[in-house]
Amino acid sequence: MPEMLTGWVHGNTITLESSVHPLEGKRVLVRIEPAEDSEATLTADVQARLWQAWAERGPQGPIEDEGEPEIP
Repeated sequence: MPEMLTGWVHGNTITLESSVHPLEGKRVLVRIEPAEDSEATLTADVQARLWQAWAERGPQGPIEDEGEPEIP
């Protein structure tokens, strides 16, 4: 019986809400469809982790302000 998990798509990367240890390292078939309540499942903890990951590895690299003037 297939297991159904939810997660988020970021470019060509899919981040699941939980790991799937029995399938680790195995080839899988992934069916992609929007979740009905995708915004409702985004907890504060998950959102904080996603923001932290984006700040560290965003599209242009880490966010740094060293040597830059402060915005008043």
